[in-house]
Amino acid sequence: MTARGCGSAALFGVAFLLMGISFAFTVEMSDFPGLRPNESDLALYCAASSAGAGLGALLLGGRRSLPVLAVTALLAATLAWRIHALAPALDCWGHDTVGRNADGSYDCFDL
Repeated sequence: MTARGCGSAALFGVAFLLMGISFAFTVEMSDFPGLRPNESDLALYCAASSAGAGLGALLLGGRRSLPVLAVTALLAATLAWRIHALAPALDCWGHDTVGRNADGSYDCFDL
């Protein structure tokens, strides 16, 4: 039982680390004006991997454990916020560079 709890905690750690990496890939793209490299695909891959690690942690830790459910809910809320922030940039999936507009949309460029 202890091994399952430790494994679940480790997977949650990996899930939140991947979520942080996902944010780090696009922090310049979403916060500063001008052309930036388009790394939205890498951010989406990290977010999807984070969801997989979170699901594994939920299954390993047990669905009846309140701490596991609380951390899963926190991860799910963070994932929803991440996908909501990342969605406008996904229109530029195959382009090298993106530029953020004042309304939150992105213009796609290939340099």
